[in-house]
Amino acid sequence: MSSSVHPPFETLVGTDGDAYRRLARRWAASVTVVTVRRRANTVGPEAPLLDGFTATGFLTVSLDPPIVLVSATNASSAAPMLRDAEAFAITILDHAQRPWSDRFAMPHHLRGDPFADDAWAFDDAGVPLLRGARGAFSATLRELVPAGDHTLCLGDVRALHLGADGEALVYHDRRYSRLAP
Repeated sequence: MSSSVHPPFETLVGTDGDAYRRLARRWAASVTVVTVRRRANTVGPEAPLLDGFTATGFLTVSLDPPIVLVSATNASSAAPMLRDAEAFAITILDHAQRPWSDRFAMPHHLRGDPFADDAWAFDDAGVPLLRGARGAFSATLRELVPAGDHTLCLGDVRALHLGADGEALVYHDRRYSRLAP
């Protein structure tokens, strides 16, 4: 294709935070809900035994051994959840499960107890798994890695939960999107 069809890149040198966010928003990502079961000695009024958060910062790292990674902003409640986790699960949401993504993106005091609903099953470590999801990885903490204003959580996968076929919930450019057929 000719260069007249595609405009040149706008190149920004340095670490312009706004430009970084603009470019990162162009990345389309599958939406997940990360659920945790905290270690008993970390549970308290501000830290329930079962908890979770919405995440698009997820990827599979290794097949042998199976390792997953989820990224959490240090300024949120997600990073402490992962530090306190006895075990966790990463559930890949179906497009019809957008309300669950919205709910787990809310602050704790606004969402109530999301697990007081029969929409949940539990893995062998007692970590919640959302029924009807595309699937889930159950994991135990391997390592937490500080990475700027985020914490990277590497997990050893101990079980796979294949869910229903359907359409993945995708987040792109600060809104939910659908994949083209």
